[in-house]
Amino acid sequence: MNNQLTKKEEIMKKLLKKAAAVTLTAAMAASLTACGGGSDADSSSKAAEGQDGEKIKLTLCIGRKTDLSFQQSAYEGSVRVQEELGDKYEINVVEMGDDTTKWQAAFYDAADSGADIIVGTGFQNKENFETIPLEYPDTKFILFDQDLDFSSGELTNTLGVLFDSNQSGFLAGAVAAYYTSSENAANTDKTIGFVGGVESTTVSNFLVGYAEGAKYVDPDINILTAYVGDYMDTAKAKDLANAQISEGADIIFQVAGGAGNGVIEAAAEKDGVMAIGVDSDQYKALEGSNLQSAVITSSLKRLDNALFNICKAYAEDPSSVPFGENVTYGLAEDAVGIVFNDNLTNSIGQENVDNVQEILGKIQSGEIEVTEAAGLSAEEIDAIVH
Repeated sequence: MNNQLTKKEEIMKKLLKKAAAVTLTAAMAASLTACGGGSDADSSSKAAEGQDGEKIKLTLCIGRKTDLSFQQSAYEGSVRVQEELGDKYEINVVEMGDDTTKWQAAFYDAADSGADIIVGTGFQNKENFETIPLEYPDTKFILFDQDLDFSSGELTNTLGVLFDSNQSGFLAGAVAAYYTSSENAANTDKTIGFVGGVESTTVSNFLVGYAEGAKYVDPDINILTAYVGDYMDTAKAKDLANAQISEGADIIFQVAGGAGNGVIEAAAEKDGVMAIGVDSDQYKALEGSNLQSAVITSSLKRLDNALFNICKAYAEDPSSVPFGENVTYGLAEDAVGIVFNDNLTNSIGQENVDNVQEILGKIQSGEIEVTEAAGLSAEEIDAIVH
């Protein structure tokens, strides 16, 4: 009897949450239409019809498509799907804004609007993607950059996509070690920094790789760490970066989403100090800005490639996409990496660029195995970093 009541309570909670979300959806309708249905990713995808006359309707729900980070990378992936697979897909992009309490409404709206595939990003959507798909068994859901709990066996229509960001973090750490020892660095302290958004497995994976990569090059490297507490507070991220610079850091890796732009600002204002971008090519994204030259490289998380490859595989054979589990993409799938460009070469020299390329090859071959943060305690992570 108690079990029956518990089950009924769970159902009632879901219904109440959906009702609240639908109310929010009504309030957001005009905004979602402006950002989604009328988006550039949707407009030209109607030019051609699929072979069966009906396209796969994919809705990408992100906070901001111009965050210069991984949400932008996801958006760029949707644009590529539109451009190269437009005969198979109808793409709708919804910008949900920074208020995460309103995001659930957007996913319900997408599902109720008849989307075949709904795509989201980030740890903020873990609960949404572990509950909403249960109510829409005929709709596919894909969540990037957050593992999901598939132990119940009920989320057969959902895919969790993770990235070997520890691998790109390792490469970023190697770059940092080479830079802090170079003649271009602000000082000779051999101190590097790391500013994360929120302490989480995702951010820690970057950090663990960063520390191991730096110490692979120079075991005596000193690493400073700090966390913003969110992914939006640019001013706080800048303050944290300036604090690390005052302690001798002359290169700082930011893994803080949009807030990380504050780290780049701090680096740009100090001679001999550089920043490492994250997720997308932030040097390219800042073209024309006085901040651009401060980005030595970026640790890439290629949501664009991952989304495109999943969509391509699904269009060819839906059963080839392993819904019902988490998958991880890394260097082998061109889903992570770093940016090699003239700014990097000018900062650390061609010889050290070649060294980083060699390290990349060793990771790909398995000669270098980078530790994963998942399953590590805070003490174990601290031991790797310090």
